[in-house]
Amino acid sequence: MRVVLVGADLEENLGVGMIAACAERAGHRVDVVPFDTSPQLPRVAESILAKRPDVVGLSAQFQHRSHDFLSLSRELRARGYQGHVTAGGQFPTMAFREVLSRGNGIDSVVLHEGEETFVELLDALANARPLDDVAGLALPNRGMPYRTPGRALADLDSVPFPKRYRGHARHLGVPFIPIMGSRGCWGSCSYCSITTFYRDARAHGGGKMLRHRTPENIAREMALLTHAAGGRGIFCFHDDNFLLPRPADSAARVQAILDAFGEYSDGKVALIGKCRPDSMTPELARTLARQGVIRLYIGVENAAQHGADALNRKTQTSHVRGALRAAREAGIFCCYNLLLFEPTSTLDDIRENIRFIRDHAEHPVNFCRAEPYHGTPMHDSLAAKDALTGSYFGWDYRVENDRAELLFRICAAAFRDRNFACDGVGNRYMGLGYSAKVLQFFHGEHPRAHTLAGRARELTRRIAGETADLLEEALEIAAHADLADHDGIARETAILGLKIVALDRVWHRAMDELQRDMRQFVEALEAPVPLRPKSKLLTLVQQAAFASALSVWSTGCGGEVSDPVPSDTGIKDTGDGMVSDPLPHDTGFDFGPVDALPPDTGFDFGPADPLPPDTGVGDTKSDAMFGRLERPIDQWQDTTPKRSQRTRDLALWDAPQVTLSAKRVGDQVVAQVCGGPPTVGTRWQAEGSVDTLDGRTITWTPSSADDRLAVAVRSEGGITVLALRARDV
Repeated sequence: MRVVLVGADLEENLGVGMIAACAERAGHRVDVVPFDTSPQLPRVAESILAKRPDVVGLSAQFQHRSHDFLSLSRELRARGYQGHVTAGGQFPTMAFREVLSRGNGIDSVVLHEGEETFVELLDALANARPLDDVAGLALPNRGMPYRTPGRALADLDSVPFPKRYRGHARHLGVPFIPIMGSRGCWGSCSYCSITTFYRDARAHGGGKMLRHRTPENIAREMALLTHAAGGRGIFCFHDDNFLLPRPADSAARVQAILDAFGEYSDGKVALIGKCRPDSMTPELARTLARQGVIRLYIGVENAAQHGADALNRKTQTSHVRGALRAAREAGIFCCYNLLLFEPTSTLDDIRENIRFIRDHAEHPVNFCRAEPYHGTPMHDSLAAKDALTGSYFGWDYRVENDRAELLFRICAAAFRDRNFACDGVGNRYMGLGYSAKVLQFFHGEHPRAHTLAGRARELTRRIAGETADLLEEALEIAAHADLADHDGIARETAILGLKIVALDRVWHRAMDELQRDMRQFVEALEAPVPLRPKSKLLTLVQQAAFASALSVWSTGCGGEVSDPVPSDTGIKDTGDGMVSDPLPHDTGFDFGPVDALPPDTGFDFGPADPLPPDTGVGDTKSDAMFGRLERPIDQWQDTTPKRSQRTRDLALWDAPQVTLSAKRVGDQVVAQVCGGPPTVGTRWQAEGSVDTLDGRTITWTPSSADDRLAVAVRSEGGITVLALRARDV
């Protein structure tokens, strides 16, 4: 059968690649069509239809992309597609009733892990057999969807190596290669869609929640990929937990993988993964560093014990501090996220987290709110209290403490560009220390590599410290504001938001300079000498080519491909409230601008505020060889559904749904605030000159290509702060 699989491609999509490999092994023809953002929908639909597939599979893994993928299904039906459309992933599995019963054009849902189920679905469709006979599906039945018998969780060594349908990204010239070594987690965090997904799988089909590929199986794939990529690589393990509960077991497993790999290849490989803080010790960290682990995402989530307990983290804050300290002393780069807001957050919790950021300023941090993903314990608990708003496309809630809720609203507006913009400071500086570790690991014999690493550490420390200071400013607004003074709160939020954008100009320029110096350093080095392949590797290559076991062999995985944003949570989303993409406008939610204030309050933003000429934003583009060097391997985006209107008793209750458009007219840029209510207040800010044509439209003469235009937009509901870089117009 002709099959098209559709999924996010911000990084090589291993899930899609595994399904594709299974389908091709069964004799089907598979094409992969990337779908990363809502505006791509018409083009994606056209591409799918042009391939005339019998079956379309939608990898709608996470809730924040649910409407995108269901909109795509409806678009395909509107254009006359009559084939079978199936959906799979965490979100469709947990919300299969909603997905199948709302006229979305979905014919089936592949529940839980899909490798075996999808192939059996294709076989049943090809032979016109009843789909009820296929285990592991959800099917519609006159609006009452139901499950077929469950399917046990598979032995991971039985799953073929993923189809590598495109070339790898390169980080500082080194291939960046996602890989999977295990599935599952032993935790029970209340917000986590991953553990919810596997608990549901075990309940309906049986099997172990935590499973591992054997070291030999992993090593064979690593050896093939390393050889195809030129003899070296950075392997990013997209395991839910790279480490095991017992530190000794973790060290032994990593060593077993490396020993098995060494039998095939002498290639130099660095390792990346993520772990729970209670699985890390100083001794293990030192061992991992010797084994080539250069970067770990450590799941801090909330540094206040009350917050961690509310999220059911089951870790003590001492574990968190100890894990970060152990990694730092061992020389492993770490970054982390704070789920700063959860239903029972207090200002004291936030203060404790601010202290934690300052104490660990060597590690880049971003922060957001824990989201109640569909079917998770957090979702179920809030639903039982009748405390949810929104729908299955995106659930919302209010923090119980008024001032903590107000702080969340202030931060959502003021930190929008810094924390969640794809090229924002919060995302960009996550990659500084990682890039430095890449230099040190692959080029550590050069003193220049260590000098650049020192600059990265200092820049990271300064940005993290400033983030703590700015967060504290937001907290002071929330702590001391008259809650009835919506106008005053909006003023202070707008001023803070514009201040953050102005400060970010300085950081962008500093990061541009550092990343440029890193690229120039690597460009000046001699190309690595190709390795002579070992005989055991040549045998493995022949076997893989003969069996078509590694699709990358024919696609040329060493190609010079640039990922928009590499990630290990996902840009792969880990289901823990960290990553998302904007939703379409008809969902009732929006991941774009955040809250704004009344146009009729008499508050006038006044003329634009030019910034000093010594600030600016640098170029975040890089050449093809280095991929998106400036990008981190995690991207953090706001997952909060904004169009689920918040309660009006507090300020910042409803965002003006606005965007910023711009076009060049000679040396000037004409920029306009689009959408939102008919009347809004605006305040514009840039380094260059800004002339107001009307409240929504200005002409801007940028001071340079690095100049950044910012505007605070105010409507009755709150404040939205938007930013635009001159070179992007």
